[in-house]
Amino acid sequence: MTDVQLYLAAGIPTFAILIGILTNIVHHNVVNARFNAVEGRISSLKNRVDARFNHVDMRFNNLEVKFDTLTGKVIDLDNRVTRIEAKLGIS
Repeated sequence: MTDVQLYLAAGIPTFAILIGILTNIVHHNVVNARFNAVEGRISSLKNRVDARFNHVDMRFNNLEVKFDTLTGKVIDLDNRVTRIEAKLGIS
């Protein structure tokens, strides 16, 4: 075996391994970038859903306040009717 053959016998597999390692690194970076992009989309979607739920929560709180006000008015009206009935002796 000549020196050139020895260098080729050792160099070609080594070169192929280095090309494989570089290809894997590039592929890993591409996959990592895709995961980051998906993570960004999920984060954006989560923020939008949270904002919508907060909006709905605010509307329910507003309805709850209105319902409490209405309940108070009904209780006041019931008290008035009860007093009128007591004065008229209707109860």
